Formats: sequence, structure tokens, C-alpha cells
Amino acid sequence: MSFAEQIMPVFRVTLELLREAGAPMPPGAVRETVAERVDIPRDLLLPDAHGEVRWWSLMIFRTGEAASLGWMAKRNGWSITAAGVKALEDFPDIAIYRELQRQYRDRRLFRPGDFPGAFEQYQRNLGYARQLVRGGRNLERLGVGSFDVTDLYRAAWTQAVAALDHWVTQEIIDRAVALSQRPGVPRPNSFSKLTMPVELVEKVHHNAEPLADAFRVALERFFEFKTFQHPDKIAEGFSHVSKVKLWKVVADKLTDQDPSKPIAADEVRQQLTQIAWRRNNIAHTADHDPASFRRKLKITAGEAEQTIDVLESVAIAIVQALGDLPPATDHSVPPAAAGPLGAAPIQIDAMRRGMIRGLSKWTEESLLHALDEYCPPDVAETLLAVYRHAECHPAFRGYYFGDGNHPSVTAWFSTGQDEAAIWSIYTGVSKSVLSINFEWMRNRGVPVDRLERLAHALSALPGWTDLPARLATADYAKRPSSVPAALAWPDASHIILRALDDLLVTGASRRAWMVRGGRDGAREPRALAEGMIVVGWHEVGDLGRYATRGELAEALRNAFPTDNLNTIANWKGQLWRFATEIRRGDLVVMPLRSHPGHLAIGNVTGPYEHRSQEPADFRQVREVTWLRRDVPLLAVKDDLRAGLSSQLTICRLAQADAVHRIATMAETGNDPGATADTSQE
Repeated sequence: MSFAEQIMPVFRVTLELLREAGAPMPPGAVRETVAERVDIPRDLLLPDAHGEVRWWSLMIFRTGEAASLGWMAKRNGWSITAAGVKALEDFPDIAIYRELQRQYRDRRLFRPGDFPGAFEQYQRNLGYARQLVRGGRNLERLGVGSFDVTDLYRAAWTQAVAALDHWVTQEIIDRAVALSQRPGVPRPNSFSKLTMPVELVEKVHHNAEPLADAFRVALERFFEFKTFQHPDKIAEGFSHVSKVKLWKVVADKLTDQDPSKPIAADEVRQQLTQIAWRRNNIAHTADHDPASFRRKLKITAGEAEQTIDVLESVAIAIVQALGDLPPATDHSVPPAAAGPLGAAPIQIDAMRRGMIRGLSKWTEESLLHALDEYCPPDVAETLLAVYRHAECHPAFRGYYFGDGNHPSVTAWFSTGQDEAAIWSIYTGVSKSVLSINFEWMRNRGVPVDRLERLAHALSALPGWTDLPARLATADYAKRPSSVPAALAWPDASHIILRALDDLLVTGASRRAWMVRGGRDGAREPRALAEGMIVVGWHEVGDLGRYATRGELAEALRNAFPTDNLNTIANWKGQLWRFATEIRRGDLVVMPLRSHPGHLAIGNVTGPYEHRSQEPADFRQVREVTWLRRDVPLLAVKDDLRAGLSSQLTICRLAQADAVHRIATMAETGNDPGATADTSQE
């Protein structure tokens, strides 16, 4: 029996157990239940070199891989995601383990040879830290008194932070090397600060050493004495290779993993800062207690384990926030499915300048000349409308003109948290096409619900009626190209531009929220009549004057001195969301007490306002366009309905595909459920 055949049933049952649970489970509970359900092969029950039962050591490792792909979450316990549920359904028996391996390898940059990739090495290093904790527990049970057993927990803490430091360094280097080999991919401004010595440049120039190898050597020297333990340093390091707003996106990813315990970017940074401080205290002062140099700070096995778990979940969230490593993409080559384009047009600008060999890259002049010279007028009109629309859009970031056989241009846009090559135009003497780059958008972290919405909007074009189904089947790993007949259709440019506007205007950060209409629905009639959402807490005045959560908390404590700290913290989080986190374009749901069993759904259209002249209960306001006021609560699937049952006045709805589902309910009155029927009912 192969290794995959041995471990596959254990891995599969683990995912099935998490699917049944419907909520995060402690790893210990997962271990006990899986051991009861699966007949584990005898050799997997033996201890490994570090004394851990082999099957469980392997499961921690494989579930880390699954989490990095988005199949699982490991924050506050283990849980399965909608993508994990879909994988269970799509890949029976051993196929799911094979698919795990395939996706993990396809979506990570592995170095040649047997040395593991950066994330794989990080998992192994965290495994060593966990073994130190386990060894300390065992020695404590034995009552060993010859040395301080808790020093093993300190060693584990130090090992885990060092693992994070090493992983961040290697991840930055891997991504920088990948970017160096992707011409045309927009780079962060800090990428230009990465330098390479002249000696290495000469080696590359004279073909004595490949660019990737030489650049890696240079980067290893550049980062040799830098450390990445403090959150500011980590963000600074990744700014060399990504434009993602790191801690904001990481906080969103961690909140998605456990919506019952939302976390903000500043809270993530605080956690990491405290962990790094403790590591430095252990390394530099033997973990002395600041209150007394005669003793050490207390530490327990549970605290060390929690620290390791936090660092693991944060690294997984960083991987997901950064997206896949830039793929080996040639923006100059049209998709194979586009078919032959015919002969290559002449380079009109090169010919005008009398250049015999031509230019190394196509230019705007030659591209526009080819469209004018060889495209039917109605096709050229659509392509020019798409081309000119780009630089008029606020999310536009730049064109990349190709260097292939045929003139081409690719347009890059901000997707809210990163940048992606949204579309490409390729033209030849006999045919011109517009490619919508779903695969490249997916690789840059554009959410599936947005890709799905774009596909449905484009399906109105002739020949693309089955586009949503084809893309969903291929996990959006396609770049469909429109045929000239579709581009010549009278409404083609209107359909394409409206679909692009919807993709770009809503932004990757579009969210869905529940905001209640006051005790017993007292604020609902006016909120619905005047197009707004309203909350109370008028005692703290204008929320816009509080620059930080701490200032808001202090104002709440002053306004409500008899309420306990937990209540104040709860109110602080809700009011901060209402004033700063809810944005224009977000969806809002208001359960109606004035129309029991029904919901109102709206689109947020305005910023937070403090209307000081209004009655006390109508001062904290945001404008909303109500889209529907009669959605039956019974039409909502159980998972989303559970989110609407929260007793909070303001909360984010982060269930699977919540934004798409609520938007659909606003149109049809029915909840379509999670994508590919992944709702956990």
C-alpha cells in the first residue's frame, strides 16, 4: 500500500469530521474522534523520531498545507471552509489527497532538489517547537526537578518566532525571484530597492549564471542581517514584493476563518508585537520578570502552544493575503483557445523610423494602426471602447504592450487589495480578440464571488451563454476570448464595460453587514422611509472625532461608567465598524421587527454622519439605498440565518458567499446558498 493510500483515509475523515462539526474544533478533539473512526495502519501508529505518533504528526503537516490552500482554517481551532467542502465533493477517496498535493505544488515556488520550499520548512520548524512543548509536558508529569522544565516552553516560543522570521525572509526572496522573471508584471515601488552586485550582473550578462540563481544569491546577501519578527518589519519586507495592504487583509482572512471572533489589523499587530517582545525577553534576559530580577516570568505549556498556533494561523493568512506567487505568464501570447490570428501586422512606427529589424516591443501606435487597418469597424469600435475605458477608470494602473509575434496590450487594474491583469487585446491580420483573464485575476486573489458575477454579466454576449458553467468547472483557470462576431454585436461594448465596472467598482473588500433598527424596531420606519441605517449610543457624540479604538473605548467608559469592561469592548467594536469599516458599496441587512419574519436589504451609499440636530436616537447615521424590504427570513439558508440571529446591533455577515447571496436576495428574494452548494445546512 502506498503512503498516499495509507494517509488518505485519515486526511479525508478529518475533513469530513470538520464538515459535520460546522464550527472550529480543538485539535485534540479532532485527534480523538479520527482515531475512533479510522482503522489507522499499524506503521502509522508508531512514534516518529521525535516521539510523536506518526499519523498525527503527518496530519498536522497536511492540514497546514490544506489551510494554506484555503481548504481549512486553523484559527481558534480547526475548521473546514467552503473550498474544503467543495474539494470533498469533487474528489472522491484517494483523489482528494492527490489534489491536495497537486494544488500545493502548483501554487508554491519550490526550489530545485530535495530542500523543502519556504512554507513547508516553516511547518517543519513549528513542528519542532511543538515537540519541545510536548517534551516539557512529559517531564512535568514525571516531576523532573533537576532543571527548570518550563525552559523547554521558552525554547519552543523562541523556535516558533525564529521559524516565522526565517519563513518571511525566504518567502520574500522566492517572490522577488519570481517577479524578476515576469516581465510586464507591475512591481511595488520597493522592488526597485532590491539590488544586485555588478559581479553577478556580469555573470548573468555573459550567460555564466541564470538570472534566478544570481538574483537569489544577491537577495540572500541583502536580507542576511535583517529580522522579521516585529509586524512593522514584516510588512516592510513584504512591501518589496506585494502591494497588498498586508495587516488589513490578514485581519480579514483571520476574521473569515472564525467570524464569531472578528479581529482588526491593529489587534493582529499587537499580538505579534507581544510575541516578539517575549521572545526577545527570553533570548536576551533569560525571560526575567520586570518586577523582579530574581525570578523569571511564568510560562505554561498552554501559552507556548497558543503562541505556536497564532504564528501558524497568521502565516497562513499572509500566504492567502499575498495570493499565489506570480505565475510564469507571458502576457504577449494569446490563449490557445483564441485560435490563429493570421499574419502579424507591420510595426508602423518602426517602418516610419526606417528600422530594419523593428522594435523589441509593440507600441500603442502600432496596436491602434493594426485595429484600424485590419479589424472590421464594428469589432474595432468595441475593442477601442474597452481600451479607452481603462485609463478613464480610477482603478486603472497601466498598460503592458507585448513583445510577441502579434500586437497586444494588457490592462492592469487595482482590485482593492492587489493589482491584476484584467483583460488583453490581441490582433492579427485575419482576427482580433479580447481575452478576459479570469485565471490571472484568480491568481492575484480576486474572490470567487466576484469572478462568478463577472462571468454571469459577460454571458449575455453571443457565444458565451455557457461561460459561467465552463469557468466554474475549471476553477476559473481560463482566459476566455471573445470571437469577432460577439465583439461586433451592437450591445457588446455596453455589456463588457458594465461588467468591468461592476467588477472594479465594488472592490475586493465589498462586505455584507447586519444593522438592527433599534429596540423593538423603533428606528425602522424612518430608516426605511429616508434611506439610512441608524444606531444609538448618542452619549459619545460624533464618532468621527475618535482617531483610534482606544479613544472610542475611553469615551464609552466615561459615558457609561457603571458598565463592565466586556460590555464597553463589545460596544467599541460595533461602533468602530459602523463609523469606519462599513464602506460605500457594502450591502446591509436589517431584520424587521415592524414586519416580523422579513428583512430589508440595502446598499450603503454614504459615509458616517453625526447629525447633531436630530433627536438622540437618530444622530449616528449612514445613508443607504434600500433595494428590497420584503425578503422572507424563511428564504434564507440556515448558515446565513444563524448570522442574522446575532444579538449584536452591528455585525459583519461573513458566511460563505454572503455578499453574492445577499445581492441575489435583493434581486430575487431567494438565497441561492453558497457557491457549488457548499452551504453547511
